[in-house]
Amino acid sequence: MQNRLLFITTFLIITFYSQVNAQLKYTINESWHFVKDNSIQDINQFNSQKDKAELVDIPHTWNVEDVTDEEEGFYRGAGWYTKEVRIPTSFSEKEVFLFFEGVATAAEVYVNNKLASTHIGGFTRFVVPVSDYIKFDKATEFTTFNVTVKADNSDNEDWPALHADFTFFGGMYRDVNLVVREKVHFNIEEDAANGVFITTPKVSAESGDINLKVKIQNDETSAKKVKLVTKIYGPNQELVQEKTASLKLKAGISNEFNLELKPVSNPQLWSTDSPNLYKVVCEIYDAKTNQKLDESANPLGFRWFKFDVDKGFFLNGEYLKLIGTNRHQDYKDISNAVPDHIHVEDVLLMKAMGSNFLRIAHYPQDPAILELCDRLGIITTVETPIIDTVTESEGFTKNCLSAQLEMIRQNYNHPSLVIWAYMNEIILHPKFKNDKERYKIYTDYIVELAQKIEDLTRAEDPYRYTMIPNHNSVERYSEAGLTDVPMIVGWNIYNGWYGGSYTLLPERIEAMRAKVKKPMIITEYGAGVDPRLHTLYPTRFDFTQEYGVEYHKYYLEYFAKNDFIAGANVWNYADFNSEGRIDAVQSINNKGLVTLDRTPKDVFYFYQASLLKEPFLAIATKTWGQRTYVEDKDGSGISTMPVQIFSNQNEIELVLNGKSLGVKKVVDKIAVFEVPFVDGTNQLVAKSTNGIYLEDFSAIRINVLPISLKNFPASGISINVGDQRFFYDDQIKQAWMFDRAYTEGGWGHIGGEPYVRPVKNAQQPYGAKKTIKGTKNDPLYQTQLKGIEQYRFDVPAGVYEVKLHFAELEGTKAKHLPYDLTEETLEVAKITNRTFSVIINGNKVLDKMDILGQYGEYRAVKIKSEVSVKDGEPLIVDFKKIVGEPVLNAIEIYKKL
Repeated sequence: MQNRLLFITTFLIITFYSQVNAQLKYTINESWHFVKDNSIQDINQFNSQKDKAELVDIPHTWNVEDVTDEEEGFYRGAGWYTKEVRIPTSFSEKEVFLFFEGVATAAEVYVNNKLASTHIGGFTRFVVPVSDYIKFDKATEFTTFNVTVKADNSDNEDWPALHADFTFFGGMYRDVNLVVREKVHFNIEEDAANGVFITTPKVSAESGDINLKVKIQNDETSAKKVKLVTKIYGPNQELVQEKTASLKLKAGISNEFNLELKPVSNPQLWSTDSPNLYKVVCEIYDAKTNQKLDESANPLGFRWFKFDVDKGFFLNGEYLKLIGTNRHQDYKDISNAVPDHIHVEDVLLMKAMGSNFLRIAHYPQDPAILELCDRLGIITTVETPIIDTVTESEGFTKNCLSAQLEMIRQNYNHPSLVIWAYMNEIILHPKFKNDKERYKIYTDYIVELAQKIEDLTRAEDPYRYTMIPNHNSVERYSEAGLTDVPMIVGWNIYNGWYGGSYTLLPERIEAMRAKVKKPMIITEYGAGVDPRLHTLYPTRFDFTQEYGVEYHKYYLEYFAKNDFIAGANVWNYADFNSEGRIDAVQSINNKGLVTLDRTPKDVFYFYQASLLKEPFLAIATKTWGQRTYVEDKDGSGISTMPVQIFSNQNEIELVLNGKSLGVKKVVDKIAVFEVPFVDGTNQLVAKSTNGIYLEDFSAIRINVLPISLKNFPASGISINVGDQRFFYDDQIKQAWMFDRAYTEGGWGHIGGEPYVRPVKNAQQPYGAKKTIKGTKNDPLYQTQLKGIEQYRFDVPAGVYEVKLHFAELEGTKAKHLPYDLTEETLEVAKITNRTFSVIINGNKVLDKMDILGQYGEYRAVKIKSEVSVKDGEPLIVDFKKIVGEPVLNAIEIYKKL
């Protein structure tokens, strides 16, 4: 029976491959043997160490864990992959290729231990012809060959990007494909394009021109006559037109032809609301035998567009405000080695947000992104990874030009794509800041490189626009001459986040507009939001959900009323890995509208209310599953807190636990209700009132803290000391309330001031800007009270557990990190190890506590103790100064008995 099944399986495989004619492409992602070792010098040394290999599947990166651990830095070096590939021996009559969709950052590809190809650039695709390296045994049905890939994400001064606010993951992190073609085929080996380039030089509602540039490779030893059949299919898959051209191919080279097709009458136009897609199918046939040799299918969208310096963007003759996001390609726990499903879901979620614009930043991404933008109607811009700094070398220039060329040719036919971009904030961190003469040489090189990229781009594609995104220092870029080069200038603006108030935004944009007379796109703006943080008092750089909404509301309203701003891209669609970042979440840039695992934040719902045309409403703080707050008045058991409802309706009704709280007007897409929460789970239902069925639900659990502690809460009390932010530990579902001063009969701190970073013009109003080791709850430990004297709780008699949280925040000089967009002058104080004792109700729990000496700087310290409180006495935690000022970062108490 087993032999019979084996025979049938083998027969089916042979039958399948024998029927392969025009083309074949499939992934070879599974079961690669992998070794990460920077000491391996060559393939022979690697082969001798293959016994150390682990088995991995592609997509794969070796940086999943080391970019999120507490150690500074991540592995940058070489990783080796190897695999045996089995193919039918009949492929000896064809051309066999390896097609890599992404290897970071440089790749060496060996076939049967011989170097077949190299590639520099971690974000573009490349093709490796391998037929000449395979020994086909005609006596067998199948042939096996070995593929070995060295991937390298080392820091190399000639490999862009050199430096950026995201992690440079290494590995074969996108699909690897085996591709089989006839000897005559569309040229895929040149820049990993598909050999067909479509332009629509003239489009109107009445007619759409179609021109083709076709590259056909003839690997035969003699000239070849072929027929090229081109078919145009409409959005409903109907055949619109067909054209046949007879072509003569020279042997051994790529043959290029330009074809003009008959204009399509009354085309169904591609737009963001109606993304009508045509399809262009090009087929190559042998002129003598009529055998089909190859096929290439590409999208076609009839649209015309224009950017105007004063009036903004026009699509198909109609004004359109472009509003959307930027996107990085990584995801929680798998980094950038993401499956296609995540790419697809991301674009679907962007469309659900109401976005019509995507900046694919700062590098080309998986093919699925642009494919879905074509289908859903999202205007896009894509750019090469030349970021922050450059190297003045021939090698760097060559690699920049190569990356731009590959990006253009690989993505040429997407109707959603309207802008080719390059050089993000390239003069932001000059290497020669204090040497004017040397700085001039440096900036001259940047402008010269930009002009080379610009010239290449215009030559390859004269129908799309070009853009350079800049930091908002308009004077620096215009004086260097960089703003003179591209057709559009993008500006990355963070007023109200990295510095100043967001109300300074109009002034800054008007200054840019006056200085640079070119179409303008706001390519970046955003504010960090940690979904675990909330406040009643939003403040710049507090990372709360509430400030995020406030910030984005101001920006979006300003953009909407100024037509000259052609478009705006939020930084960023999703939180992303940035190993060197020190914000509320370690190694994460959390300016995303959704989290790293794609959970929407409040600001995402605000954008839906602002951008969607269909009726919408959503209750805020869905990620705030549990909270704790003090009751309104003694004994009431009710905590009244504001709740925002985001909606594009005029009025909203809110129901709490089955009882209506009335109807509120929606003002600027937000209705605010003061909600009297009761202890325990509260059910909220928001409803539209205009006859349209529109509801949203939210279950919110509240631990209502009594003003008087006569009845001590069973949930205990958890306080984020020295802070005015609520904190929610979403891993263990623990809610923390912000700090307060002591009131008689209740609880709170006595003495002390919130820790303020010793920096002039510091970004955040209070707290440290350092990663706290030993915890995932950095915000609890980045703030503290300095000089605290007591923390007092007027509790009833009983046995209590007291947990104290400390961290030393003044251990070293703060860094000026590369993503800080303001200049800061550090005032470094003389550091002395603080020493203090902690006494709880007369018992010395901590004697001569020296946080820095005992535990080190920026490390979470948790100390738990028990205390027996007698009737009529309070629970008092005393902090006795010995050297320096006592500190406390957080405190918890629970009643045990």
